Amino acid sequence: MQNKLTSILLILASTLLLVGDAAVVAQEKDKPSADEASTAMFFDQAHDALETALDLFDDKQELPAEDDLAFYDYLSRTKESQQKRVDSYLDVAAEALGLSKINERRDHIAALRTMISESRSRISDYKRYRISAPETTYNPLSVSKKGYDGKIKREEGRIERAEEEIQAEKERLVKELNQIGMSISDENVDILLESITGDEFVRISIIFDNAKNFAAELERLTDESGEDLDTAKKYYGIYLMLLNAVDRLQLKFIEKVDNDYYPQLDKYMEKARENISDAREAIKKGGDRKQLQNNIYSNEITLDAATFYKQSLHQQKYEMQKANEKIKGNILTATNTYKTASLSKDIASLISTSRRAFDSITALSVPDLRPFDNAKMKDEFSRLAREIQGKR
Repeated sequence: MQNKLTSILLILASTLLLVGDAAVVAQEKDKPSADEASTAMFFDQAHDALETALDLFDDKQELPAEDDLAFYDYLSRTKESQQKRVDSYLDVAAEALGLSKINERRDHIAALRTMISESRSRISDYKRYRISAPETTYNPLSVSKKGYDGKIKREEGRIERAEEEIQAEKERLVKELNQIGMSISDENVDILLESITGDEFVRISIIFDNAKNFAAELERLTDESGEDLDTAKKYYGIYLMLLNAVDRLQLKFIEKVDNDYYPQLDKYMEKARENISDAREAIKKGGDRKQLQNNIYSNEITLDAATFYKQSLHQQKYEMQKANEKIKGNILTATNTYKTASLSKDIASLISTSRRAFDSITALSVPDLRPFDNAKMKDEFSRLAREIQGKR
């Protein structure tokens, strides 16, 4: 009887284990993949913005141009005013496509660096206060030399822990950036993080990668729409708006290089040249040769770093222009195709063909991350980047 009862219990236990395993398998099957979860972060918001942009784009075709309006009819909508509305929704879509855990990691690294800077500043203050501090004190409002030693040690511990955390975060960041098509190594990730264009290149690469996933999802939805040509045409139109959003992103980068970064670097270079000229003149007039030679050397480092920066920006701008030429060609094709999409049943394959262009566009959009000649130039490069970023 006892053996029989034991057998029944074993059978029941086995059954429960099998049911449990089946439930786990079912949960794993229903659980979205990493790519699906990533796409879900931005898809709805980007889709809604691009769909609104498409409606405005369609409406624009029927509006007059500004030159066609009568002089008294300045309140009417025009193609130009409608395009501004389209552009605003394209920018909203780009912001949605820029969502990524990579941004959180970059922000965390920046926060840790700020914390380190603040700790170093406090250490500097504590060392200064320690000079006039008493050896011992019974005053609860006063701090002794030993007390300041303790404060300094705690801040040094915070710095050490933050630096270790930064290193771990950078290693994760390199892996994540490589996954979205940016060929970044452990050696040049610092250059990317410290460059004035680094944040934008990371953002653009995230958007390109998300845009590829978005286009793939549109392709799937279009294919599922089957004979519903109106739905298929709408999805292709949204894809056209996606191309336009990427185009705007690239043009903004090129414009910022020309209008913001070049002029700022030119100012630093001109000021460095003036300082070098003034120092040489001061030497001729009897100034402290050793100090003035050091000043000349420091300004030459600034001049070299700014020149290096400008060369890098020039290469980055050139690569972005090449990528933009590809996008513009795709936009011309997609615009014409959209206008005749109601006649075609092969829109899904059209999206599939044209979305492959994102691969080559992403490949062109990795920044020029050349190594520094020396540590002093690296420090000056970082200083210039911080100053330019602070003025924006």
